[in-house]
Amino acid sequence: MDLFFANGVLIENHKADGPQVGFNDRALQYGDGVFETLRIYSGEIPMWEFHQQRLIKAQQVLGLPLDDFIAQWSSFMQKNLASIENACAKLVISRGEGPRGYKIPRHAQLNWWLKITDLPASCLAPRNPFRLTLCQHAISRQPALAGLKHLNRIDQVMARSEWSEQEGFDDGIMFNLDGDVIEGTTSNIFWLKGEQLYTTDLSQEGIDGCVRRWLIALQKNSLPVKIEKQVKLDQLLTADGVFVTNSLIGIQVVGEIDGQSIVQNSRIDEIDREFNRQYINAE
Repeated sequence: MDLFFANGVLIENHKADGPQVGFNDRALQYGDGVFETLRIYSGEIPMWEFHQQRLIKAQQVLGLPLDDFIAQWSSFMQKNLASIENACAKLVISRGEGPRGYKIPRHAQLNWWLKITDLPASCLAPRNPFRLTLCQHAISRQPALAGLKHLNRIDQVMARSEWSEQEGFDDGIMFNLDGDVIEGTTSNIFWLKGEQLYTTDLSQEGIDGCVRRWLIALQKNSLPVKIEKQVKLDQLLTADGVFVTNSLIGIQVVGEIDGQSIVQNSRIDEIDREFNRQYINAE
C-alpha cells in the first residue's frame, strides 16, 4: 500500500511525478509546522483523540490555523480511509508558503500531506524485548515547544546516528542537558517500581506522545502514573519493569539498557493487552 494525499487530494503516480513542495513553503524553509504518525485500523484511527489534542496545542502555541483542517478531517477519513484495514500514515502540516523572512504571514494558508503505507510487520508479530542504548547527544531544552511534534527533529537525527543497524539496538535513551532521562529517540519511557507506574516529566523538553497520554488517562484509577522530574538512569536500571511507547509499537517491553538486563514484569503484559484491544488483529 502506498497512498499519497496533498491538501486532501489523492496524488496518482506520485513516485513517478514527485509530489511538489514549493521552495517558499515554511516547512521547508524553517520547519514551521507539525507532524503526526498515525496507526489506521479498520478504517479508523483509534488514537485520533490524542493526536487531535496535540494538534490543538500546536494551534495554541504556534498559532497554526488548524480549525478548518480539524473540522474537515472526519469527512476526509470517511471518504479515503474507510476501506483500509491495517496501515500507518504520516501527516505533515505546514503553515504554507510565505514571503522571505521569519515573520509569520498575516493570512497563512496551510499545506498538508498524508502518506499511507503498510504497517511494519514488526508491529503485528510478537516482538522480542527491546534493547536500548544510551545517546550522547542531549535533547534541546525549550519549554515553550515542549510536548509538541514540530518539524525540527534534528536532535533525534543526531542521536539516532550514534548507532548502526548491526548493533541491534531498537531505540536510544535521550537525556537532557542536566543528564536526566527524558525519552527515546522515537518513544516515551515508563517504568514500574512496586505498585507505582512512572514516566518522565516533559514540561521542559521532549514529545508528549499519544500512547503516553492514553496511559495517563487510562491508569488514573487502576494504576496511577506518576510524572517524575530529574530521572536518573539508575532509576530505570533498578526498576521492576521498563517499557517504551509510541503510536505504532504501542506498549513495548524493554529487556536491556546499555548492556544491562532489565527485570520482566507481567503487569506490562496486562497494559499491552489493554492497549491492543483497539487493534484486534494486533493481539
